[in-house]
Amino acid sequence: MTTGVDLARTGVGTIIGRKSVSKGKEYARIWVYVPTKVSEDTAFPFKTGQPCLVKIDESKTQLTVKPISEKDAIELGWRKRARRK
Repeated sequence: MTTGVDLARTGVGTIIGRKSVSKGKEYARIWVYVPTKVSEDTAFPFKTGQPCLVKIDESKTQLTVKPISEKDAIELGWRKRARRK
């Protein structure tokens, strides 16, 4: 299968859905699993816990994820959460 992507920085991820309950309300939570070989690549632009901007590009039928500063994320309504130990 030839897709025209750089296979050294490519892996097959998974969309994972879970239900979550907060303050008596049930919510659907979605995670995107990033394969280890991609997340450990020196070009991987994220650190664990860092905010990112997630955007749906309908014209390309794709999801875009970009790192953003904490300041910009806070302005967009993000809040830093304490890390679990």
